[in-house]
Amino acid sequence: MAYVEWLRVRGALKWMAIVLAAFFVLTGIARIATAGFERDALTRVASMQAERSARVTQSTAPDGAHRIAIDAPKDRARVVIDDYGWGRKHIVIDDRSSSDHSKDSVVAGSIHVSSRPSGRGSITTIDTNGEVAFADYASVGIVVALIMATVLGAPFARENDGHLEITITKPVSRIGLGFATMAADAAGIVASFVAGIVFALACTLLFEFPHVTFGPADAVATILGVVAPLAWYALLNASTAWMKRGYGAILGFAWPIALLVFALSLIQPGGNALLTLVGEIFRAIAIVDPITYIHPTVPIEVGGKATIAASAFKELAALAALALAYGALALVEWRRIEA
Repeated sequence: MAYVEWLRVRGALKWMAIVLAAFFVLTGIARIATAGFERDALTRVASMQAERSARVTQSTAPDGAHRIAIDAPKDRARVVIDDYGWGRKHIVIDDRSSSDHSKDSVVAGSIHVSSRPSGRGSITTIDTNGEVAFADYASVGIVVALIMATVLGAPFARENDGHLEITITKPVSRIGLGFATMAADAAGIVASFVAGIVFALACTLLFEFPHVTFGPADAVATILGVVAPLAWYALLNASTAWMKRGYGAILGFAWPIALLVFALSLIQPGGNALLTLVGEIFRAIAIVDPITYIHPTVPIEVGGKATIAASAFKELAALAALALAYGALALVEWRRIEA
């Protein structure tokens, strides 16, 4: 019933896969280019531990980590390694022979190295494979899904552009065809969200085996990754369903306009009557702008347990309501248009 739309979705997903594959290759090149940072730092620690004059002691740290302390008099350095498993280590190198007293920080894939001066030497801290919230990967999926929602955002306008006469003759109601069309697009958007997460995980695997954590905020981010792009898609569809041509301009200007509305809604009056008026106007408009509701969800502590603020669930409900309202509006507009 919506065969043509499924073909559009398949084509859009194919090009998305090509673009993500290209970015994956670029990430691989970056991994090769930054491999030296990790090798130089950790190789020095290994060489200290292998020295005959080095004194190595092992114990359990207060937080449960397996601790290895290395005193290397030849290098005039002391190294403390806290091993948390899963490749996650926290390494502190107290180097009393260092002549570099600068403060520096480098992030290279799976490793974060920071250095600061200390007396006549320096202290270097190395963190490897720390915990990564699933929401970080979901955020990549949201971006990919929003782009896909923009690409697919004018299905009815595309039908109107030279195909409306044929569409009307199909042995199915316009509403039924509209539902099938939007369902095909929704499936493509959800698939792109999943593909974005897989892409982010694959890029991470080039650097390390990720230690992914999943909590309440990650669950909200996952739901947001599905609902927000669908609401954005429904808005674009409702904005173009009545058009027969020129809908590309709507899709092109939608992002700048939505971001401008969001930015102006953040205006603080500061006692200025004009700014107060402008801020109130755009805060009212921002209520129906799906982009307004897309932001990180931070868990809060209640009774010693991490939980999510009630506002996060209200925002998800608002996005779901916008998706349904804009979807219904698009169907009504499309049903009324004539060849």
